[in-house]
Amino acid sequence: MFSFEDIQHPYYKDSLREWEKWRLTYKSGDEFIDKYLKKFSKRESDEDFANRRAISYVPAFAKSAVNEVKDSIFQRIADVTRTGGSESYKAAILGKNNGVDNSGTSMNSYIGSIILPELLSMKRVGTFIDMPAINGTTIQDELNIDPYIYHYTTENIVNWDKNDTVFNKLLLRDYVYTYDDIFNLPVACEERYRYMWVENGVVYSQFYNKAWEPLEDIKVLNLTEIPFVKFEITDSLLRDTADYQISLLNLASADMAYSLNSNFPFYVEQFEPRIDNLYQRPPGSNIVNTGDDSVQIIQPGESADAVVAKNYELKMGTMTGRRIPRGLDMPRYIHPSSEPLEASMKKQQELKNDIKQLTKLAVSNLSAGMASAESKSLDERSLEAGLSAIGLELERGESKIAKIWQMYIDPSKIAPTIKYPQKYRLQSDKDQRDEASQLSDSVKNIPSITYKREAMKIAVDKRIGSKVSSETLEKIQKEIDTADVIFHSPEELSRDVELTLVDPETASLAKGYPEGSVEKANTAHAERVKRIAESQSKARGATDLSGLENASREEKMNKDESVVASKKTRGEEK
Repeated sequence: MFSFEDIQHPYYKDSLREWEKWRLTYKSGDEFIDKYLKKFSKRESDEDFANRRAISYVPAFAKSAVNEVKDSIFQRIADVTRTGGSESYKAAILGKNNGVDNSGTSMNSYIGSIILPELLSMKRVGTFIDMPAINGTTIQDELNIDPYIYHYTTENIVNWDKNDTVFNKLLLRDYVYTYDDIFNLPVACEERYRYMWVENGVVYSQFYNKAWEPLEDIKVLNLTEIPFVKFEITDSLLRDTADYQISLLNLASADMAYSLNSNFPFYVEQFEPRIDNLYQRPPGSNIVNTGDDSVQIIQPGESADAVVAKNYELKMGTMTGRRIPRGLDMPRYIHPSSEPLEASMKKQQELKNDIKQLTKLAVSNLSAGMASAESKSLDERSLEAGLSAIGLELERGESKIAKIWQMYIDPSKIAPTIKYPQKYRLQSDKDQRDEASQLSDSVKNIPSITYKREAMKIAVDKRIGSKVSSETLEKIQKEIDTADVIFHSPEELSRDVELTLVDPETASLAKGYPEGSVEKANTAHAERVKRIAESQSKARGATDLSGLENASREEKMNKDESVVASKKTRGEEK
């Protein structure tokens, strides 16, 4: 009988095992624990393992590292520009008219929440561009029918034959609901297969059930290529870090069990075998050797065989005392050493740090065609190149979606143009702001004009480089190159003007005021002085605004000096 395994692509068969690991690692749920949590050894019983399983958790640091890369790209999705295309496409990418997926989803949301996570964790993901069947007979019936898209995970892209980027044949696996006969509600899910092929420039499609029986007649699509787009990067970001998360899972589980068990200290006391019988044995009882280097008390009327497996329990508590033979240490409670736990926690921290570094290295390796041999150094440029490689793949895939969308609507018109940002950052906004501030502060102490210009351009790039368009950033950099004053603060400019180190016009331009502001300020100043002079002319005459207060102060001082002088003048000699 023809089976599913018989028609799988060789690449599909070779990748199934690692796909399962990547999928469970990124999902990080109970399935991950059930699959990869292992027993300590054969000495750990099934009951102990089940108890440890119940308190285990997933240390999802590999998943978190992938999400950090996803977020750094997703925060720039809002800057994607989409121009041209039909009105239905323009409305759909904004989430209008049921959106791009017939569920009100915008294109930004579809790329960021569906395509990106699958692409980074699983290496590839597919998007199918579909079109509802037109059942009407008039043009009006076709007006409310628009294409829509949905995704296929890599496990459901079963087989293919392609020429460059165009599929000649394609086999996909779907999951469809089956409904009950009474309420017509979904009660189960079954597999269905979609086979598509191109013959003489015409696209054909047919569905099969799990037994490979045709479910309907062959359909002919009014397209020249199969409406399927595959997004793919060179490798999954989880290839190396998935095993690290598995190791962390088992270390963390062991630590949890160790910590819980260590919270119950046990009682110990020294004893002297020769006199132990004299002060611990109840009257009329005997002692028997249990065979494990310990003794057991046999109560009167009790056989030795009946007590071999029974531990001798001591009555203890705040109201109960113990007799201790002379020369022995006092009884005490002890607990296991914390050194194994500390060593395990230290190893876990090393694994967490390694996950971050390996994820960055994986991002850098995505740009193998663009980066140099020094890409292993994990410098910022190699990381940005890797993020840009992901952005370019998203741009290529979405452009293909827009092209097929336009083929459904009107193939005679030009497809929409998609443009993704060129720069992405893996640093947090706070890290970028701190680094930009350090560069700005260094400008004060370096006399080189070239250094000042380049440092300020880098600082601007770190602050807003990933938030503005490339044209705007280039314009800012040109303004820095042509600026007469590279770095200044209002306090420094005011002091330099007072010390006559710079003229007011240059200081005005350095602060960004338009040309001619100094002349306007001087005119306004003169008019203000004139108004003040006119209002005070009757009192003490007109003075310059800058000298009004000084003149009043000098007048008062002169009066005070005349009074003092008159007091110091001696009268006629008697």
